[in-house]
Amino acid sequence: MKNEFLEVLRTLKQTVFILSAGDKTERHAMTVSSVTSLSVEPPSIMVAINKNAGINSILSEDTNFCLNLLSSSQQEISNICSGSEEGEERFNNEGWVSENSIYLESAQSNIFCKVKKIIPFSSHFIMIGEVTKIIHSGKMDPLVYQNGKYD
Repeated sequence: MKNEFLEVLRTLKQTVFILSAGDKTERHAMTVSSVTSLSVEPPSIMVAINKNAGINSILSEDTNFCLNLLSSSQQEISNICSGSEEGEERFNNEGWVSENSIYLESAQSNIFCKVKKIIPFSSHFIMIGEVTKIIHSGKMDPLVYQNGKYD
């Protein structure tokens, strides 16, 4: 069943986001594709995060975070934020802005959220975020991932 499930999942096209968050002492950014809208009233979103991800050390209820929707030309930053180096190493490129939430200014869109709930399930956490602000470039050219490669 597991292999068949993974085979089906590989057929899905997923938009690629970088989840970014930080506190006074550390910043984290990680590439995620398990992102989906939850509701419009209030605007909210769900993200699945592996329990072993380093970013979990700073995520808790009421934490601010940003989902940075990458454009098709941003494969390199996606690879940086999904590689083996973590923490500040992922911010060694231009375009990061540190305000109330850390965000990638050059992303196609930025969805700023506040963590409302974190639900543990098997190997992952399901994080529910309430949308607090959106920056949208107006472009519709997201980076897409399918079958182990960018499309």
